[in-house]
Amino acid sequence: MNHLRLRRRGGRMTVFAALAAIVLVPTVASAAVVAARSSAPGRTVVAQQLPSAEGQLIAVVGDISCAPTNPMYRGGEGDKPGCRQDAVAAELAGQRLAAFLPLGDLQYEEGKLDEFVNVYDQFFGPYKAISHPIPGNHEYKTPSGAGYYGYFGAAAHKDTPYGVPGTYSYDVGAWHLIAINSNLCAPVTPCNDTSNMIKWLKADLAAHPNRCTLAYWHHPLYSLGAHGAYAPMTPVWNTLYDGGVDVILTAHDHNYQRFAPLGPATAIDNVTMAPPTREPESQGMRTWVVGTGGANNYGLSSDHPDVQQVTDAKFADTSVALFGVLFLRLNDTGYQWNFAEAKPATSSFSDSGVGTCR
Repeated sequence: MNHLRLRRRGGRMTVFAALAAIVLVPTVASAAVVAARSSAPGRTVVAQQLPSAEGQLIAVVGDISCAPTNPMYRGGEGDKPGCRQDAVAAELAGQRLAAFLPLGDLQYEEGKLDEFVNVYDQFFGPYKAISHPIPGNHEYKTPSGAGYYGYFGAAAHKDTPYGVPGTYSYDVGAWHLIAINSNLCAPVTPCNDTSNMIKWLKADLAAHPNRCTLAYWHHPLYSLGAHGAYAPMTPVWNTLYDGGVDVILTAHDHNYQRFAPLGPATAIDNVTMAPPTREPESQGMRTWVVGTGGANNYGLSSDHPDVQQVTDAKFADTSVALFGVLFLRLNDTGYQWNFAEAKPATSSFSDSGVGTCR
């Protein structure tokens, strides 16, 4: 049986050292930021595989780095409402991570290669070797996502033999992880049963009958945020559900949302979803929106009471913005989660719990 709990900041993770500046950006960093980064990890952070009984620790977040032209950037230090990528990256320091999963929209506004190199890399470069990224919509504001694919290289899986760029899978401990490029699923390019996406996904699930499986992409199928539902991902969702997937991670809306385990989805049209169905943990997929990587916060809508009913935790405030990282400890039969708010904290929000694989 699953045991869920919400707790206050007293039960949160320990304080981590802030991340060091590695590459200078056009805007000069403040003295406070430079001093904070002096205790940074080196550029060769490697995956830490822990004993199976302990489980493997992964970190997850999307919607991350501002461009230096953003007025809130302030030399990389950021401001209360946004551009907090430095503080978010600091939450990774000192953690024994098996993998870091960047959930897309990693470098605003257009995912340019020079800004990936001079900004994103300054904060998250030390974790590049353990990163398993997926692109967001902002990466494709540069034609063909050239900046994103150029920065991450082979880790981004642009050229795949199955014809689905930016989509791939791998194992972390006992878990199978599936990274999906949700930009490929759209009304004009549907991910239906004849698409390369669904053909590959079904084959991958069949080839990896792990008890525990996690999938992640950028655009959430369900969300209370400004972007709302992304109906074109419905066939992907249902394929994963049929394949026994346990956890879904997304971003895109700049806030934090955790949903109850959910069942099969039905799209009414290209922008509208039928009400989601709550299911027992032994049957459904638990889903997150983790768009708290530093850019800014979006508010939550009250226009979707059906989605509200299956939301187990949420936080969004455009004035008291929430930023931070979701940590998941993956063990042989389940997982633990903990949301760690970036410091200095602007709220008392915290979310943690335990889940069991289907």
